[in-house]
Amino acid sequence: MEPNDRCGSAACIRLILVQNGFRAARIRRYMTAKKHGGESSRLAAASWRKTIFDDMLRGIRMRSSVYFRPELEAPWGIEMAKDCAIFHIIDHGSCWLQVNGMGAPVHLSEGDYVVVTRGQRHTLRDQISTPAVDFFELVEGQAAGRNGAIRSNGSGDPTKLVCGGMVFENRSTHPLLAVLPPLLHVKRTEEGVRRLGLTTAHLRSELDGGWAGSNEIVTRLADILLIQAVRDYFEENAETSDWGWLAAVRDPKIGHALAILHSHPHRPWTVASLANRLAMSRSTFAERFRELVGEPPQRYFTRLRIHAAATRLRSSNDKLHAIATAAGFASVAAFVKAFKKHTGLTPGEYRRDGDRVPAPI
Repeated sequence: MEPNDRCGSAACIRLILVQNGFRAARIRRYMTAKKHGGESSRLAAASWRKTIFDDMLRGIRMRSSVYFRPELEAPWGIEMAKDCAIFHIIDHGSCWLQVNGMGAPVHLSEGDYVVVTRGQRHTLRDQISTPAVDFFELVEGQAAGRNGAIRSNGSGDPTKLVCGGMVFENRSTHPLLAVLPPLLHVKRTEEGVRRLGLTTAHLRSELDGGWAGSNEIVTRLADILLIQAVRDYFEENAETSDWGWLAAVRDPKIGHALAILHSHPHRPWTVASLANRLAMSRSTFAERFRELVGEPPQRYFTRLRIHAAATRLRSSNDKLHAIATAAGFASVAAFVKAFKKHTGLTPGEYRRDGDRVPAPI
């Protein structure tokens, strides 16, 4: 019989072992096995976490993007909202960011990088009390040049920004958008400044040069900027988040389930089959999954399969039967029905028109 080691410390466990008549050699074997088992569990968790993060980051790709480079002298304030992700890099100076529905304003310093992931209305200003004007009306009034330069009429301390709007490919199906918070805030660090500096320097060069292919290059740079922000968010919060998707990734059972799903989205998973794989009851698995991830497991399974199919629809000329089978659907009819229910479009319409989301501006 092995000891009940509900007490956490090694000394406590040893005491219980001695009190129950275990010999020293057996105690050593037990403690060694316990230590190695814990290390194995940590290594396994790190491995499946990387699998999930890699899959999420791999799918980030922008369909279009637009950039502006405001140079604003105090007092100044701008507000904006668009049906796409919006980012801001503080190139020089500092300012305050207020996102609707998020409570207290956030102070941004030189070198900080933020992404308003769903493009909800938000305000940037030199001081919290400064009135704000609509940014896109300011853009129209100044007829911004090809490099996106925008200026204010103030005479105080200057703040220089690099701002952009980014439309995801497969926006309606991408699992990442369902798990990101409304705001990603990457604070200035030496390593971050170096990495972000290289990307923004390349961005400025392309915006200033206006060379052939610049639009495609700046859209790919948008991919890099968002991947950096999401990766930093994952790494900074993976060990501390106590709710939501990141907490689910860290959970020994649900994290393992997510890794299985992201590694094999084409398999016809059910709640019962996955619960059995994890040695959990169906009801316990479903309840725990929904509690941590925020939605029922079957809906999460379906989104992964629809996303895989949507990616293939846009990137290949494969027939619907091949795409439906590869995504784990039993028939073309079942695939078409699920796809339209999830995206509002038939697979043919999606292949032709994409998400039908307009450009950022």
